[in-house]
Amino acid sequence: MAASLPARAATASSPTAGAPPWLALADMRAELGPYLRTLWRAAPALAEADAPRPWLSARGVHLPPTVALAAHDADDGAARHWYRAAATHAAAHRAYGSQPLARGHSGPVVRALVGLLEDARVEHLACRELPGLRRLWLRFHTASPALGDGFEALMQRLARSLLDAGYGDPHPWVAKGRRLFFLDDHGQVLAVPHTAALRTLAARLGHDIGQMRAGFNDREYLVQPSYRDDNAWLWLPEQAAPAAETPVPQPQAAGASDEQQPPQPAQAPPEAARYRYPEWDRLIARQRPAWCTVLETRPLALPRSGREAVDARTARRRPLRVPVTPAFARGAQLDGDEFDLDALAQAATAGRAGLAPDARVHRRRARQAEPRASLWLIDASASSAGPVRGHDGTTSLLQAARHAAWLAARSAQGPRHACAIHGFCSEGREAVHYRRLKDFGDLLDADAAARLDGLAAGLSTRLGAALRHATALLGRQRAARRTLVLVSDGEPHDIDTHDPRYLVEDARRAVQAAARRGITVRCVGLDLAAAPALRRIFGAGGYCVPARADALPALLARAALASPGR
Repeated sequence: MAASLPARAATASSPTAGAPPWLALADMRAELGPYLRTLWRAAPALAEADAPRPWLSARGVHLPPTVALAAHDADDGAARHWYRAAATHAAAHRAYGSQPLARGHSGPVVRALVGLLEDARVEHLACRELPGLRRLWLRFHTASPALGDGFEALMQRLARSLLDAGYGDPHPWVAKGRRLFFLDDHGQVLAVPHTAALRTLAARLGHDIGQMRAGFNDREYLVQPSYRDDNAWLWLPEQAAPAAETPVPQPQAAGASDEQQPPQPAQAPPEAARYRYPEWDRLIARQRPAWCTVLETRPLALPRSGREAVDARTARRRPLRVPVTPAFARGAQLDGDEFDLDALAQAATAGRAGLAPDARVHRRRARQAEPRASLWLIDASASSAGPVRGHDGTTSLLQAARHAAWLAARSAQGPRHACAIHGFCSEGREAVHYRRLKDFGDLLDADAAARLDGLAAGLSTRLGAALRHATALLGRQRAARRTLVLVSDGEPHDIDTHDPRYLVEDARRAVQAAARRGITVRCVGLDLAAAPALRRIFGAGGYCVPARADALPALLARAALASPGR
């Protein structure tokens, strides 16, 4: 019972006599908003489309003003299902989609196939979390061999095959598309980790279409089934396309460890370097290669005209005096590397005087302290704007974290101890924002203080990707001991994940991967409510939550100076 879509209706407020039943978008607005919020915890803005097909824009989801039913339908049930299918499909694009692609040299056939595969990819991910959506969408997938073997017919048959695990299409091209799209025979594990990788798959399928001499009129092509949008958002405008495209990283084999995949820079504007990192998916017990994009930036230095105020604030941040047990004791010892001549002389004098000599007549050679490298990583998500517990209410969690990290770095940094302070937040797996505020080798001067003060709270907390990038940066430091200290107010969360354990398990894997590289990861939490998640990620001895905000700086310094396992 599929719904057909008319051209945009006139301003009539009621159907004409003899016309089939129909339903207006105005009748569905009150229903679709709560419906989407229930499914996705967020509802994109719904706007009336100026075309008979749905489409996406920065403003939100554009749906046609009316949907006409087939003449034999007796009620508006099919139209209601169509609106729900169109709205949830668009919401899936917003939850699991990525940034637009450059057209490059891709022809119309490849672009149409990329759109089909992207539709199937986001619907697969949505059905993994919300299985009921599969039934909603499948009612509109009616393609079969009876539809024919033309290119558009084959695309409809492939679209059904990628959504309906029980549908077996006899055409070799459809079977090949399904085989390339999934890693397993049951259609449970995707072989395409991100949108950019779809182009290669689409090119292979498009080559076969060319060999079959199947015609394609891209000017009249309409995406099917009709609830799917036109995929115009998937491509950058011609004038915005970059001159050259960066090759897509090759997928990592299942089960490969994080440290085997170094950060891979991807195409990025000059102000941000992009790196792709894997992510652990606990639902399929596999690591998704090149799944997250870290956007790394280094904030600009403060203009000279504004440094006086920062210099004043910097002067008030006095360094801590953190007691650290010396690695080697000094003075006379019971045993050691050589005799202490002064202690021997004193012992001999005491013996001649009839006194018991002191047995501590050895000394140990002075040993140079081991080189260290420490990185304080500040969680700057939106929740860090909340007030500090037990404070006057004027200091936010982020302000306390910035101040504490600065004091800890000043107390620890020295000729044999390199220190860095970075911050992060996220808005989905394709945009994990990473700020290098004070880098290894930078002075703790007004510029560094200004960059740190400019770190603002916002967005979400995709912890695993940030930890992997910090681990990669810290791993480049030549030091005997390397420590990563996270300062966070809560458990991981992001807009495109709805399983509360998903990002926790991924962050736990990132901590384990860092340990395999010889990097100690510690966490100083700012909220007792997040303690269960922090314990799961960092282990019982890998985190602490201070009872008072004024204890935070010393805790950060001790966490960086502590030996592994302590």
